[in-house]
Amino acid sequence: MHPTAPARQRTTTTAARHRPALAVLARRLTPRDIWLLEMLQEHTVLTSTHLTDLLTTSRRSVNRRLATLTDLSVLHSFRPHHRPGSAPEHYVLGPAGANLLAARYATTPAALGWHPEQATRTMFSPFLAHDLGARTFFTHLTRPTRPREQLTAWWSEQRCEHLWADLAHPDGYGHYKGLSGAVSFFLEYDTGTEALTRLARKLDDYAELATTTRTRPLILFTLHSGARETNLHDRLTGHPALEHLAVATTSRDQHHPATGHHHPADPLWLPVSHPGIRTRLADLPTAWPIHQRPGTATATADQDTGDRSDGRRRIPAPTPTPPAHAAPTARPPGGN
Repeated sequence: MHPTAPARQRTTTTAARHRPALAVLARRLTPRDIWLLEMLQEHTVLTSTHLTDLLTTSRRSVNRRLATLTDLSVLHSFRPHHRPGSAPEHYVLGPAGANLLAARYATTPAALGWHPEQATRTMFSPFLAHDLGARTFFTHLTRPTRPREQLTAWWSEQRCEHLWADLAHPDGYGHYKGLSGAVSFFLEYDTGTEALTRLARKLDDYAELATTTRTRPLILFTLHSGARETNLHDRLTGHPALEHLAVATTSRDQHHPATGHHHPADPLWLPVSHPGIRTRLADLPTAWPIHQRPGTATATADQDTGDRSDGRRRIPAPTPTPPAHAAPTARPPGGN
C-alpha cells in the first residue's frame, strides 16, 4: 500500500463526518439566519443593538436567537471593556457560520476572508469604535422617519475598497429612496481624531473618482460636533474639488427640533459651499442647481462576485433589510 494512503483515508473519513453535520445544521437555519450570516460577512461585526434595529423585532427575541446561533458556533461573540456602563454584545461569523456560507457560494471560508481568530482580531482592532459608528449610521437608515422611505443598498468599507481602492476610500456606500426620488452617497464617518486638513484632502481622491467615472458623487460627512462641522465648512470653502463633487455635512449633536433626536434621514444635512438650509437626506440632490446635482456611478458593483487579486471571493452584497418572517403553516381541519 502506498504510504500516504492511510492519511488520505483519514481525511476523507473526517470530511464525510463533517458534511452531514453541516447539512443538519443548515436545515435549522431560517432565511433570516442566512441573511444575518451574509450581513456579518459583508460588515464583519454588528452589535446586538444593530441587529435589533435591523431585524425589527423585540430585543428579547433577537437575543434569544443570537444565543442559539452562538451555541451552535454559527456566530462568535465578544463584549469589549467599556466605560461608563457596559458595551452590547458584538457578533462575528463563527466557524460553522463561515463554513455554511462558504458552502452556499461554493468556496472556502478563507476565500471569503474569514479567519479562525475573527472575534479576537475584531475586538482588538484600533478602528472598532469608528467602524461601529459607521454601522450605526446605516442601521438607523433602515428605520426611516417617514413612510415609504427605504435604504436599498449598504456596501461595506471593504467592498468599496475593492471597487474604488485606487480612487477613494469611503467608510461605506448607500442608496436611499424617498418620495421625491433617490440619493446615492459615500459616507465619511468622523470621530474627531483626524485633522481637518486630512478630511479636506479626501476630497481630492473623490474628485479623481468623479473624473474617472464621469459622475458627480455625493459625499456625506457626519461629524461628532457642531463646532467641528462649522470649522470643516470654513476649511472647505473654495476647495477646487467642489467643482466635481457634491458635499454635505451633519453633526451628531444636531437634533431635529420636532423629535429632539438625531436621525440621518431627517433635515439635518447642510450642503458645503452652496447657500441653503438643512435638508432631508432623500431631498439632498435638489439642494444643488440641476447642472450640479449629484449622481454616483454604481454600474457592475452588484455583479462583483469574481475572484479578487488578493484571492478573496466577493459575494453579492445583502439587502439592508431581512426577509420577512415566514407565515405560520395552517393546520388541516382536525389536525393535532
